[in-house]
Amino acid sequence: MKPNIAIVTPLQPTYSETFLRAHLERLPFQVHHFYGLPKMGYHPIYDGAGKALSSDQKWFNYLETGLDTLLGENGWGYALRRRAMVDYFKRHQIEAVLAEYGPTGTYIMEACKQAKVPMLVHYHGRDAYHYRTVERFGDKYRRMFDFASTILPVSTDMFQQLQNLGAAPEKMLLNPYGPNPSFFSFQDIGANPPTFLTVGRFTAKKAPHLTIRAFAKVVAVVPEAKMVMLGDGELWEESKNLAKTLGVYEHINFAGPCKPEQIAATHHQVRAFVQHSVRAVDGDSEGTPVAILEAMKSGLPVVSTRHAGIKDTVLEEETGFLVDEGDWEGMAEAMLKLAKDPTLAAEMGNRGNSRVEAHYTMDQHIERLANAIQSAIKQNRLV
Repeated sequence: MKPNIAIVTPLQPTYSETFLRAHLERLPFQVHHFYGLPKMGYHPIYDGAGKALSSDQKWFNYLETGLDTLLGENGWGYALRRRAMVDYFKRHQIEAVLAEYGPTGTYIMEACKQAKVPMLVHYHGRDAYHYRTVERFGDKYRRMFDFASTILPVSTDMFQQLQNLGAAPEKMLLNPYGPNPSFFSFQDIGANPPTFLTVGRFTAKKAPHLTIRAFAKVVAVVPEAKMVMLGDGELWEESKNLAKTLGVYEHINFAGPCKPEQIAATHHQVRAFVQHSVRAVDGDSEGTPVAILEAMKSGLPVVSTRHAGIKDTVLEEETGFLVDEGDWEGMAEAMLKLAKDPTLAAEMGNRGNSRVEAHYTMDQHIERLANAIQSAIKQNRLV
């Protein structure tokens, strides 16, 4: 029989958290999924056999989360949750727990200790960099690092950041993402028009306003240039207004969030992928953006920034162009090179696809994670 494991996510995965859905769907275990309310309540959705939990179980979870919200993480609600999770882990013979994001690990650490279940913690971006998060959880992170079997960063930059926060290098396993092969496939883009693509939330760390400024400079030289921006977020309306101010609104398709198959189809219609990632004023930062790996898998050259895991994936002047954070004029120059030279774009896209196939596949990502979980289970069985 497959071992039972629990995966705990802060909330139900959003459309942009493709990596969480991949863990839930592809890991070779009987997966029990728990998710929570924005503070820290966790609710099992279904058991390892895929059977929905009973109504009384669900109501109990909501009740204890409400108590926790009222009384704080050291109050009765927290104690009720911990007791309920310990009981659940024992009753369902959970052999390992995967905590998605650092704060999640701190919330369930005590339950794992009491149930004598090993815990692995997968970091993804904001949880390692956001100033208030790091300040709030700094001491808890260090205690969690001591307890956890494995800590999984997604980039070399994040590996160093977590080491700075107190994680022992020998406990960490670098595990960058991979694109979903069910949706994303290579296609030569040499004949595609000078259309650029962005995918992701309109949020500060993706700096959509800088991408739009760069694109406006491209349009001034290549009037037929277009851009498709997939996603939404708090900066969506502001970005549309900026495009109107710069006179390029008619050149940009603000298409909103799309399903993976729609994103994959759009990849095959454009010339290049762009993303101006920066560290936001609140410290928020990328991990290794899945959208960039998906673009490379599809044969697109990438124009982005020397930021976080992007530096690991995009080889400058080979699979795309990188500029310093905030250098939107440099980004415009790189975009212009690709707008004017479809052969260069196709060559870079071809090399990018080869790089993803060699180093950043979904199978590699899942295999590394599965092996780490299996190792934690094996070690725990020997205790």
